[in-house]
Amino acid sequence: MNAPILIVGAGHAGGRAALTLREEGYTGRLILIGDEPHVPYERPPLSKGLLQGSADLASCSLCDHERLNALGIEHIAGNPVTRLEPQQQRLQLADGQWLPYAGLLLATGGRARRLPQEQANVLYLRTHDEALALRDSLTPGTRLVVVGGGFIGLEVAATARGLGCEVTLLEAGPRLAGRVLPPVISEALLDLHRQQGVDVRVNVALASIQADGVLLVDGQRLPCDWVVVGIGMQPNIELATAAGLAVGQGIRVDAHLRTSAPNIYAAGDVCEFQLDGQYQRQETWRNAEAQGRHAALNLLGREVPFEALPGFWSDQYDWGLQTVGGMTAFSVTRALPDGGLLLFFLDTERRLQGACGWARGNGVAKDIKLCERLISAGIALDTANLINPDLSLKQLLRG
Repeated sequence: MNAPILIVGAGHAGGRAALTLREEGYTGRLILIGDEPHVPYERPPLSKGLLQGSADLASCSLCDHERLNALGIEHIAGNPVTRLEPQQQRLQLADGQWLPYAGLLLATGGRARRLPQEQANVLYLRTHDEALALRDSLTPGTRLVVVGGGFIGLEVAATARGLGCEVTLLEAGPRLAGRVLPPVISEALLDLHRQQGVDVRVNVALASIQADGVLLVDGQRLPCDWVVVGIGMQPNIELATAAGLAVGQGIRVDAHLRTSAPNIYAAGDVCEFQLDGQYQRQETWRNAEAQGRHAALNLLGREVPFEALPGFWSDQYDWGLQTVGGMTAFSVTRALPDGGLLLFFLDTERRLQGACGWARGNGVAKDIKLCERLISAGIALDTANLINPDLSLKQLLRG
């Protein structure tokens, strides 16, 4: 009997890979192994719709148990992988069972980065069950301190304010989402959250968390009922490290998402791939979706290089943020109605390398899609045309 294809990690990337394998005609045995009891689901709704009560697990899921069964995808939950032996092409589960594989995808994702000090009033948001626990705590009048001014912290703050909570947000750096956003968008986020009643504090350091509040390094004490910590994600690289695979800040792969071991690929949040000559990870819906599909194709021997553009979005109150591509040292800005912005990042030849849009609702979605096409086209652009709000991007694409 031929060995199966195994997927370790039943999140978005792993689930998308399993579904793609069947869509592409793979008929062999296929096993999806996950830590959570749930079918694969998308994470962006956790900090928005699920917290608000407007979404449930079914609406976030890629499929249901019936669909997995119909496709012949075996789903193992509650029996995690404890050992990987690439030379023997097999892995071991917690119950001692060994499984051989013909191909293996590591989509192990990550876990919420935790504070060294644990308290009963501290909550995290990475999984569906953590989102439910947090939702039960967000009642009107609840005093909430959010630690971390990245997208998880900001989205939780926005949702909590909408539910009537009193929110203080603490960011250790000088600006919000400073690692991934240009300063002008960070400033727009800051203004918006303060307008909505969030007490945003930057350049602050947490000293300790107490039963009824938090203590800052400067000695100030902030009374609260709950503390939500959103300080990033810790990639789950332990299995790969113990097996001798090349790792950095994630599991390192080549242009085909292949790891340093034969017949083993990686995808999603844990995957560290090269973009413009630099290793990086992308913790986004877009990356999980694209790499899950791509890894499946290459598990089937397609040998297709991964060349998808990075990008992400975030909803903040009734405003939307979208990006595509990367930031460069040179940018120009187009003003949009109602205070919105569209930033274009160019190389030295005036070719578009990335874009960042900020507007009410879904107002920049169409422009960001056109920017993606402009990036792919690789044509030199006139900066005067880029900043002119009366000239459509579609006209620039047509030359």
